[in-house]
Amino acid sequence: MADKDTGIGFIGGGNMACAIIGGLLEAGHAPACISVADPEPGRRDAILSLHRDIAVTADNRAVADDAEVLVLAVKPQVLPAVCADLGQRPDSQLVISIAAGVRLSTLTTLLGEQTAIVRIMPNQPALVGAGMSVLTGAGTVTAAQRQTAQYLAAAVGETGWVDDESLIDAVTAISGSGPAYFYLLMEILERTAIHMGIPEDLAGRLARQTGYGAGLTAVRSADSLDALRASVTSPGGTTAAAIESLEAADIRAIFHAALEAARNRSVELGNTDASAATDH
Repeated sequence: MADKDTGIGFIGGGNMACAIIGGLLEAGHAPACISVADPEPGRRDAILSLHRDIAVTADNRAVADDAEVLVLAVKPQVLPAVCADLGQRPDSQLVISIAAGVRLSTLTTLLGEQTAIVRIMPNQPALVGAGMSVLTGAGTVTAAQRQTAQYLAAAVGETGWVDDESLIDAVTAISGSGPAYFYLLMEILERTAIHMGIPEDLAGRLARQTGYGAGLTAVRSADSLDALRASVTSPGGTTAAAIESLEAADIRAIFHAALEAARNRSVELGNTDASAATDH
């Protein structure tokens, strides 16, 4: 695991970077050992609002050249240009990318074949410290560097590793895009409640709190998800009627097709980013 005074530099100071930095500070990481480069003054101010001892600048190279751990927290479409400016990275530096869809092979082409690189696929709930992040690393990453990457990802929630990088496309479909599926379900619950005559404010609270409570129960319970569902579903009752209606509409096949579509799109985007990096 990283020491609390490990020098961590961020290229990009957007929402996810802010969330990770906030989590690191809560974990006791020394603010003076965190630096951020971002061209937008407003974003630099947002970083300083987390702690005034964090070093902020518009100079990417200054942050990159001084960091033991370099976090690339920029949009995928600007990553090739950012990496071209940074140049080859020293072998001793751990580079962590949270840019969606950008493969390890693309990153090593941009930053050097011997560079220790870890990809992290976080999701939106990381912004409130309840994220699910999955990591995968290049063959050059040491056991100690894996621990450091996990330390950083754990600052915003739960973590997991996959050795096969191609599984990140499936992870993207399940957890990366996953929050939107739950929001859609809550939106349907809310709108249907209003249609049934429930006041709008109460309808929203019913949908959100039910989603929150079900998620919290699932996380805390040792029971399987189907057992939890069964525990709410009395034979011949209201829940059973709803589940039977959903099953009759083949909801499982619908979701399977949707998740396959998300995974396939992730593969396509990865191929596009790889081509863009090669052409840069």
